[in-house]
Amino acid sequence: MSKLLTFCLSILLSSFAVFSQKSISLKESIQLAQQNSINAQINNNNYEIANQTYGFQRAQLFPQINLNANLPGYNSSITSVTQPDGTIKFTTVEQAFSNVGISLSQKIAATGGTFTASSNINRFDRLSGNRTTNFNTQPFVLGLNQPLFRFNETAFSLKTARLNQIISSKVFIKQQEQLALDVSIQYHALLQIQQQLQLLLLNKTNTDSLLQIATLKLKLGKIGEEEYLQIQLEQINITTQLQQLKANYELMMMKFCNLLTMPQTELILAESKPNTIYQIDINTTNQLLAEYKSNSPEYEQQKLAQVQNEAALQRAKLNRLPSLNLIAGYGSNQSAPLLNDAYQNLLTQQNATIGIAVPLFTSGANTASFKIADYQLKNFQLQLQQLEQRITNDIMSQILSYNLAIKQINNAQFADSIAQRRYEISYNKYQAGKITYTDLLLAQNQQLQAKQGYLNAVSTYWQAYYQLRVTTLYDIEKQETLYKKQ
Repeated sequence: MSKLLTFCLSILLSSFAVFSQKSISLKESIQLAQQNSINAQINNNNYEIANQTYGFQRAQLFPQINLNANLPGYNSSITSVTQPDGTIKFTTVEQAFSNVGISLSQKIAATGGTFTASSNINRFDRLSGNRTTNFNTQPFVLGLNQPLFRFNETAFSLKTARLNQIISSKVFIKQQEQLALDVSIQYHALLQIQQQLQLLLLNKTNTDSLLQIATLKLKLGKIGEEEYLQIQLEQINITTQLQQLKANYELMMMKFCNLLTMPQTELILAESKPNTIYQIDINTTNQLLAEYKSNSPEYEQQKLAQVQNEAALQRAKLNRLPSLNLIAGYGSNQSAPLLNDAYQNLLTQQNATIGIAVPLFTSGANTASFKIADYQLKNFQLQLQQLEQRITNDIMSQILSYNLAIKQINNAQFADSIAQRRYEISYNKYQAGKITYTDLLLAQNQQLQAKQGYLNAVSTYWQAYYQLRVTTLYDIEKQETLYKKQ
């Protein structure tokens, strides 16, 4: 019987295969999709965008060096000049000026302040009257701008950037696992049609043979016209089903090849029953929930939301306090008609100031802002509990579906073998005249239903398997996490 099925499949594929044939398994299909498909390329690009975004945000915390220059500047205008006797005299002033400098700034993540260092050269030329040139230099100037009693935005940006980078890496893995689930669904839908075509071709071959025999029996008067017409009607029905299945097969094959981003090929799908399967102990729900918390991008996004809510509350608290800002600087400068002399006998320059802003009356705005942030944080904590309850229920449901699928595979496979054997026996009995054609049709329909039930059970198992991987990013077979900490 198995040889006949293989022969029928080869005839089927050769009858409408325009392209080359290729055998492929579920695992190979998933690997192709995760490596080459358009979805995989989009997933990878999104992952790289997130990585580069994290790199960009981190770069803001490294020293920033800038070169600034004004080469040259020119001004010609009439300027009022106050005379010793208090009168004002208007005189024409024509001058040129230029400057060049290099500066370095460094954010201080620990305190939220900014450290600066710079070096500058300024040249001033008087072009009207007695022409003069003067240079002003600042060989080095160091500065510090440090907010006091204020939220550290620098440390917050660094922390959120890291969380976003972790989220992106987990999203990438989840998207790849979702792609594996999508491939599995399409793979088994296509496999079911292939198996149906095999059985229908076998049944058509048998029906054609029975119709030839029935034609002779009808002429000899050994069967009635009703039975003959029933066989003829079954032949028409099978032919119609084959035509419809072939059309569906070609369409689904095209979609499957597009999903894998491969040239349209007449693929022969291998049966995908798992080699080793075991049921999950319901007590492992807590472990899988822990894996979800550790690996899932959704849970990581909740952690990010918690950080943002806590930051908003901290800002609201600090906004109620006086705002202080420490500004300090130290450096050197000098001026001279010659550039070389402007670097001799340097003079020290230094400055320090503390600015203060005290909220005296804000019409309750700061208090309201604090309460809003406080309630938002409380709501978030409650929503986090809701999320854990929902995920616990989802994981429990998925475990039950997974375990049920394992039981159904074994039962469906046994039922399939019984139904196939019963059809063979019924076919032989009908040829021997021991049963009616109605009995044979019943066995034939049960044969098709049993095969469909078995393939559905296998498909359900793989969907449950990959759905658990999508949810938890955990391989329940190898018992290892799919997310590797960076």
